[in-house]
Amino acid sequence: MKTPDIRSTLYDAEHNMTYHVVAFRKLSELEMVQTVQLYLSQPKILRRRTPERNKTVTTVALMGSETVFAFGL
Repeated sequence: MKTPDIRSTLYDAEHNMTYHVVAFRKLSELEMVQTVQLYLSQPKILRRRTPERNKTVTTVALMGSETVFAFGL
């Protein structure tokens, strides 16, 4: 399977977080936000008592016809 190679960036100024979303095509801002929300809804992220700060996270989005899959690298 070919890996995604187009990188989109979303910045969260409140937490000083940068999210790089790698996909097969250029994503709209809404699609990037949905991918980051999916990443943040993972159980290992939800268990943290305080939100992540001052980091850069890279996620891969596999955009399908009806679903969005995302996982952290």
